[in-house]
Amino acid sequence: MGGEEFALVLKRTLPEMVEAAAERIRTAFAVRTFETDTGRMRCTVSAGFTFGSGKRMSFDKVLSAVDTALFATKRDGRNRVLDTRRCA
Repeated sequence: MGGEEFALVLKRTLPEMVEAAAERIRTAFAVRTFETDTGRMRCTVSAGFTFGSGKRMSFDKVLSAVDTALFATKRDGRNRVLDTRRCA
């Protein structure tokens, strides 16, 4: 089953704050169950995040970097938060 993807752009935010917020969202979402026609379903959240540099990276480059992190979380097991600085 596929998932929904969205991007959120934050200004003047520290990596630790972004990661902590993403982890809170991931954790809160993971403990909920949803009733469907076929029974209960539990969902996960995979999140990737990145930061533009002082060199003023273009929005397309920032978006491409965060896509790399997002797909790495999905490839490596889902239900995780990953900073692009930790992507291989």
